[in-house]
Amino acid sequence: MKKSLLFVLLTTVVALVLAACGGQEAAAPIVVTKEVIVEKEVIKEVPVDRIVTTEVVKEVQVMVPGETLVVEKEVVVIKEVRVEKVVDREVVRIVEVEKLFASFGESPALAQRVQAGKLPPVNERLPKQPMLIPVFGEIGKYGGTMRRFYLGPADGCNFFRVSKASLARFSLDGFSLVPAVAKGWDPSADGKEWTFQLREGMRWSDGAPFTADDFVFQYQNVILNEDLTPRPPNFLKVKDQFGKVEKIDDFTVKIVYPFPNFLTLEAVAQGDEACYGAGRNVPWNPAHYMKQFHKSFNPNADELAKAEGLEDWVQLYDDKVQYNLNPDKPSIAPWKLTSPLGGQLVTSERNAYFWGVDPKGNQLPYIDAITLALVDNPSIGTLKSLAGEIDAQGRHIQLPDYVVLKEGEEKGGYEVVTWPSFGGTEVSVRINPGMDGAAGEALSNKTFRQALSVAIDRDFINEIDFLGLGIPRQDVPKNGHPDFPGVEWEQKYVAYDPAMAMQMLDSVFPNKNADGHRLASNGEVIVVDVGATPAFGPWPDAAEQIAGFWEDVGVKSEAKIFTRSLLGTKFENGELGTQIWVEDRAGFLFSGFANYGLFSPSYIRWVNTDGAEGKKPPQEQLDLFALHGTGATLPEKERRALAQKLWADHVENMWSIGTVGASPMLQGVIVVRNDLKNFPRSAGNDWPLRTPNTGFPEQWFFSK
Repeated sequence: MKKSLLFVLLTTVVALVLAACGGQEAAAPIVVTKEVIVEKEVIKEVPVDRIVTTEVVKEVQVMVPGETLVVEKEVVVIKEVRVEKVVDREVVRIVEVEKLFASFGESPALAQRVQAGKLPPVNERLPKQPMLIPVFGEIGKYGGTMRRFYLGPADGCNFFRVSKASLARFSLDGFSLVPAVAKGWDPSADGKEWTFQLREGMRWSDGAPFTADDFVFQYQNVILNEDLTPRPPNFLKVKDQFGKVEKIDDFTVKIVYPFPNFLTLEAVAQGDEACYGAGRNVPWNPAHYMKQFHKSFNPNADELAKAEGLEDWVQLYDDKVQYNLNPDKPSIAPWKLTSPLGGQLVTSERNAYFWGVDPKGNQLPYIDAITLALVDNPSIGTLKSLAGEIDAQGRHIQLPDYVVLKEGEEKGGYEVVTWPSFGGTEVSVRINPGMDGAAGEALSNKTFRQALSVAIDRDFINEIDFLGLGIPRQDVPKNGHPDFPGVEWEQKYVAYDPAMAMQMLDSVFPNKNADGHRLASNGEVIVVDVGATPAFGPWPDAAEQIAGFWEDVGVKSEAKIFTRSLLGTKFENGELGTQIWVEDRAGFLFSGFANYGLFSPSYIRWVNTDGAEGKKPPQEQLDLFALHGTGATLPEKERRALAQKLWADHVENMWSIGTVGASPMLQGVIVVRNDLKNFPRSAGNDWPLRTPNTGFPEQWFFSK
């Protein structure tokens, strides 16, 4: 059994700290302080082996004139026995290795600007304690532009998954968390208060100091301003209430919650400057820059808005706060946009004040710039990859193109790397029991939902749509994850059994029309359409197949294909009984986004608006909402036990229907140019991790 990815990370860091050699010539460290915490724990990993045993059948018949006597008859029984393999896995958790350098290295391009008097020396641009970023291979070289493709203005995560900054960040394994913007943290024993130590001397990309005042501005003037932020961001939420941000001193901030929040680090690690939330999902903003657009600090902000064709200062602030629209906004990410999203070629440049270094003291990132080329659809991006025009990309690389991409590796000068996900399924059928009419009546029935599950031939979907790379399973974390509820729940209602589906449906909706379609209690035909979008690989094909399987058991169904945004709108408005999406939050049940996809949209609206909008959920779902809300308040052992219980309940009730999972479909099929080095061949892959950020893009470099 291979050592855990995190153990590889630790050994890489320590080895490079003790014996960094080659690459950029920075002065050797004068003081090295290692702060390493090692915990070993035994985790049961349970690969599923199937042993098929057959009881032999003997039937002896004695022929007697006029009759047949059966002397011995045994019934054929075929049993599938799942054998669990228990494997010890070493898990190592690390705290940042602090390292003090006599001097620092930097990009030659930045050194030229220093010599020309256009930029301060590198030691003045870095904080007193930079983040020490591990390298997964060798000390790199400076230079080069990383080429990617994107689909348009709404595809901002394409850039900000690579160029990301957060208080803490997920490490290579996707489980452990390491310091990032914060150099450390101290939680209170009860989990209600989290004190973060910032990096003294850290600066924004324009050279302005980054301090606790940027947190105060964001919290007091943006998050608490209902015109700008009608609802506070998820990193402050616990249960149904929100915490507050306090300044302790210039380089210390505290988040105080009304309840314990033991998932604070996971919450802040998911935040970033621009991927989601228009800058609200991080606890800071560049106060020195954004104040000019805020009416509390600039009485003429409305006039500024009108001069730019906007209605008022609120619209102006929302426009200027988005990096996607405003490249002038200072950043703390490793790369900074130099042109807005939407153009044929989006450009960026390295942040000269980025606060991370490699183990030899060279300021990161190694790569000078990132560009995004606009394409009409993912297929064009695949063609660009085949032609060797893409340096590193998993987003929008479609699993059905895996074979052709593998065949083109040598000619295109790249390698196809796969990062499997933590669990869930890549084709999850999200259920909308809050619909009105016949479909709502049917989808609110547990037996009906269970029947829909066993009516699906997952082996067919796996072979046709996933090249056999996935596993038929339900929407639960992967085997070996601490939230994994057990093989019985992973596989419950998974086996293809149309006869059983017919029996179950006959027990709840036995009446049919002349076409064989099932009828609700009022005589209306039950129509359960399957919505999908072509934005992600095989979803339209899977929707067609699932609709066909349901038709086979008498449920009227048709695949409906929409653009990504229209699909979401129709599902949210109750116009679709089901939609195909991905359940890629399986490893992060209480992350603040868990309600999305696990409950009917109308139920979520009812809960979030205290009954003012949407439809009141049945009591069993209200109870589930309450249990979800308690997750973050529990210490890890209790939280894991609750998660396993909730996932088991989720499967038993079929709140969503899993099909095929544990494949590398979303973000996990990655094209990497051969001359791009230090790119991990395996890393944590899940939506909350903002893949490929777990691969530490700052330390990638070009060998040529």
